[in-house]
Amino acid sequence: MRRLTLLAVVVLAGCAGAGGVDCGPDWRAIGERDGRINAGSQAERYASRCGGKVDAAAYDAGYAEGFSRRPPPNW
Repeated sequence: MRRLTLLAVVVLAGCAGAGGVDCGPDWRAIGERDGRINAGSQAERYASRCGGKVDAAAYDAGYAEGFSRRPPPNW
């Protein structure tokens, strides 16, 4: 029973790190969030983490929109 519990924890931890919220389906919203926080384009990183399933055009459009609406820096 103890081994089964440990195996379940390991499997679930692996699934939690694979993909997740940042793997779509709304690539425009993800790009907008990244643009708002001025994170730099993360499209390539998401592609490698999400198995290459990134709508780059939607992400880039969202990034540009978010970047234009980012808050001013706290100087």
